[in-house]
Amino acid sequence: MPLLYGSTPLYRTLAVGSEGKDVELLEKNLSALGYTGFTVDEEFTQGTDDAVRGWQEDLGREETGTVRAGDAVVASGARRVAEVRAPRGSAPAGDVLTWTGTERIITVDLEAKFEDLVEDGENATRATVELPDGTSVDAEVSDIGTAATAVADGEEGGAGSGGSGAGEATLPVELKVGDQKGLGRYQAAPVEVTLAAESREDVLAVPVNALVALREGGYALETVGSTGIEYLPVDLGMFAGGMVEVSGEGVTDGLVVGVPK
Repeated sequence: MPLLYGSTPLYRTLAVGSEGKDVELLEKNLSALGYTGFTVDEEFTQGTDDAVRGWQEDLGREETGTVRAGDAVVASGARRVAEVRAPRGSAPAGDVLTWTGTERIITVDLEAKFEDLVEDGENATRATVELPDGTSVDAEVSDIGTAATAVADGEEGGAGSGGSGAGEATLPVELKVGDQKGLGRYQAAPVEVTLAAESREDVLAVPVNALVALREGGYALETVGSTGIEYLPVDLGMFAGGMVEVSGEGVTDGLVVGVPK
């Protein structure tokens, strides 16, 4: 079934003499497909008839020069068939098929307690999506659901096994992938998602195990000073990937610190 782009459905038979927005839609699509010999307007002329016959010939259909309501489907853009509901040869009753957009998205069941760490909209949270083949693509949060779902203990993602109590409540989070080609041929597949809930730029960081707890409270870094081993007090920032942001007096780029083996 051909798909025509537009918003006016084909609700009648179009032929020479027909006028209206549906004629214009048909002609816009014929023109986009490379057929010529007519003016894109609201009038179905003999030139339109000739173009329709050429289109029908290319489709392997009877060359009538007319377009009936059921000869094509109209939608605002490309569509992907999600499910065919009517068996071949059955009477056309109810929904024949369902469709979705062609843009692939990633969905995540996020534990509700982490809801404050993600945002959508202008300051959307960024993420990295690792595909089954080991490649990865960048994504960002496009929608955060409001209905929390509790997974029962014993089910996948639950807090325990074999019980019947409620597990962690989750929220559906949708991620948009800008580089659709980067998703390869995958249509449905399990992926690993890393959300960047917070980020820092132009900061100094050290391995977490470089921190030394001070007796009086707080943390320090073990450094080598003019008199030997010294402990430099630091203020801590964000933790990520085994590293921690540090700042304070004497903390400079290139500072050598002790890290236990």
